[in-house]
Amino acid sequence: MFRAVLKIIILFLFNSVALSQTDTSYVFPIRAGEQNFLAGTMGELRTTHFHAGLDIKTGGRIGLPVVATSDGHISRIQVSTGGYGHALYLTHDDGNISVYGHLHLFVEELEDYLRAQQYKRETYNIRLYPQKNQFHFSKGDTIAFSGNSGSSTGPHLHFEIRDPNHKYLNPMAFGFTEVKDNISPIIKKIAFSARDIDARINGAFGRFEFEIIKVNGKYTTRRPIELSGNVGVELYAYDNQNGTYSRNGIPESILLINGDTIFHELKDTMSFSHSREILAHYNFKAYQISRKKFNKFYLDDGNKADFYLKYQQDFNFQPGSTQLDIFCFDDLKNLSHFGVTINNRKIVYPETPSINDYSIYENILQYVGYDTTSLIYLNGDSTLVKPYMSRKSKRFFLWDLREQLPDSISVANRIIIPNFYAAIPSKDEVSFYNGDFELNVGSEDLFDTVYLRFEKDLNFSKPQETFYFKNVLDPVRKPMTITLKPDLIYDDYHSVYKVLGSRLSYVGGKKNEGNTYTFNSNSFGKYTISPDTIPPKIIPVNWSAQNLKLKISDDKSGIKSFKATVDDQFLLLRYEAKKSLLWAIPKIKNETLKGNFKLVVEDNQGNTTEIERIL
Repeated sequence: MFRAVLKIIILFLFNSVALSQTDTSYVFPIRAGEQNFLAGTMGELRTTHFHAGLDIKTGGRIGLPVVATSDGHISRIQVSTGGYGHALYLTHDDGNISVYGHLHLFVEELEDYLRAQQYKRETYNIRLYPQKNQFHFSKGDTIAFSGNSGSSTGPHLHFEIRDPNHKYLNPMAFGFTEVKDNISPIIKKIAFSARDIDARINGAFGRFEFEIIKVNGKYTTRRPIELSGNVGVELYAYDNQNGTYSRNGIPESILLINGDTIFHELKDTMSFSHSREILAHYNFKAYQISRKKFNKFYLDDGNKADFYLKYQQDFNFQPGSTQLDIFCFDDLKNLSHFGVTINNRKIVYPETPSINDYSIYENILQYVGYDTTSLIYLNGDSTLVKPYMSRKSKRFFLWDLREQLPDSISVANRIIIPNFYAAIPSKDEVSFYNGDFELNVGSEDLFDTVYLRFEKDLNFSKPQETFYFKNVLDPVRKPMTITLKPDLIYDDYHSVYKVLGSRLSYVGGKKNEGNTYTFNSNSFGKYTISPDTIPPKIIPVNWSAQNLKLKISDDKSGIKSFKATVDDQFLLLRYEAKKSLLWAIPKIKNETLKGNFKLVVEDNQGNTTEIERIL
């Protein structure tokens, strides 16, 4: 164990020396030389992607000067109502590219160029690629002003550095001293996951979480842990920095078992194309239940992320004392250590799976009953299954779904009907058809085999029908193609919506001949077909010809487009979706608008609202 810790200390010292060598060709992009605070770090676990850079706080303000981090030219200007909003891409003399997102305004020469191109193309959303010699800035020159545009949830600057191939680089590796941090990562929970039917965690099959305490500077578990068979290790942890309560990501983690490195991840570089692999990197199923992202210390099926220095799918725990250590480093190489000895203390409280009916984990169906045997029915035949474990009066049974999908299960004088339709393997193109839906899955769409379960509900009194793909805990990498085959007849004002609790989220889809609807989706869940006949709302805020502002909204399908004219000539409107606010940007700066103003707003269902006024 001493040698293992010594290896980690040497790695820590090596990385600390490398990090301390500040790259003086780059400066911090905002308030350089002052202490700054981060709301997000490189590689941080977001819900559907790895965070690509730094989110730098601006104290709730907009309009702070943003500077070129190094010499270079503007290679891309992008404006959109979502994503990074107003964004600049600066290609540097060394080939790297810096990205500045959620900006409020660009400097005047860029704003003038942008406005001219938006009027030329008659669009607000735009992507421009200026010539190399068109807009050149030196290190420290102001290029823009911070804001809250796009899909940001509050004012801040999103800042990235990419290599010439647009691979993400960790900005903190450039030695910026504006971020202070002497706080080690905080480890909150550890989890263990059974990776095959014979694996056990404290005597049980499944996934179990354990609380953590800190003793003499080292994290460990309160309770003894007994592991056998192939078991995966997961950790819930985050990093704090001086002066802020933001829970940031941990870029480097190492798992050692009996002193040997089993898993090592380092998010110093990341590929843009692998960002959605996050759904296999953290435990997606656990997050849907607890809203906590547990970092897996094993490579799950289908995971193509490229920042793992060493990995394996799981570890086969054998009887006898086993030392497990995890080391977590933040960007400034503050270190936290979790350590526990496995299989060395008697288990007082064995684990009990928290299921009352059945659950699916990995490829295994686990169900509960009160009898000493159970019958699984497979295409009319039955197979006797005995429990693998008893807890008080409950008995727990396991069935490997790779053998065959059960039609039903008889246990304790009751019948379980899991509604399996098919096993859909990953890496294959699969088309599934039945009377209620069609599902087309590409070879890259799934991370792992999906045991498709489905229910349809038809309510004639509303009337409404829902199509429930029950695999909501199975992540999807790329959009699948789904066709719904409803029993009810719908008119052209109907579209597909996803059911999210008590609200509907517009999906759209194409209505086909034969009263079917086809759409693409990157998630399973519940869908319905619903009408939208109500047009969008337009509410004037300020009719001033020097400061024209209006609010637009739509209660059902959402805003699709808007177009404004003055005397039939295109008028550029800037749209702040978070505030539902439109305001006019005249073709000539500070020009007073004169003439017949007309605004047409269309929702996603095709309903339109129009407003006119003489300015």
